[in-house]
Amino acid sequence: MNINKINKEAIIIPAVGVTFLIGFGLLLYFFTPSSVSPSISIDENLLTKETSHMTGQKEASVTVVEFGDYQCPACGQTYPLTEELIKIYGQNSDFNFVYRHFPLPQHKNAQIAAEAAEAAGAQGKFWEMHKLLYENQDEWSEDSNPLPIFEKYAEALRLDTQEFIDALNGHTYADIVKSDASDGKKIPLDHTPTLFINGIEEKNISLYNLKEKINSLLNI
Repeated sequence: MNINKINKEAIIIPAVGVTFLIGFGLLLYFFTPSSVSPSISIDENLLTKETSHMTGQKEASVTVVEFGDYQCPACGQTYPLTEELIKIYGQNSDFNFVYRHFPLPQHKNAQIAAEAAEAAGAQGKFWEMHKLLYENQDEWSEDSNPLPIFEKYAEALRLDTQEFIDALNGHTYADIVKSDASDGKKIPLDHTPTLFINGIEEKNISLYNLKEKINSLLNI
């Protein structure tokens, strides 16, 4: 076989292959739709109500809203992060953290836990019960009857325990929790925790990233 012919074929074949790959790559680039959607600001009325539990003022220039589920393990892991944000920015009048309920149906104790937070809130201790529920999530989340555990938390917070238990047994605050969840479904949410900064969902839930976004919005 002619050696010159072999060398020419050896050059032509890879060249054709490279040309094909480049052409195929250009087709993918121009005709494959982007999987990245632009950030969409959510209706503020679905994120924060006048009656929502918040650390600051509704008119704050930076508002972080969390839709959470007290039984959700991922929410339990995110809790220390949101607490750190409140610790860092809580004294700044331009910062506000808002917690909304979004109990998932697969978490059997999530609804009643949210009602427990609301029942404590009716006695001025929402954030204190919020803290106990997340910090002790493993204690009550899989219990077949978490009410005695919640009553113990109420006693620790020096609440009127009879009023507290009556509220849970009568589901006095169930509609508040369901109203939060209804707003979440309208957004629509499909997971917890879901965090929004000034109406835009934050996908990267890390302390570094959240601080970077908040600092930028606060110009610090």
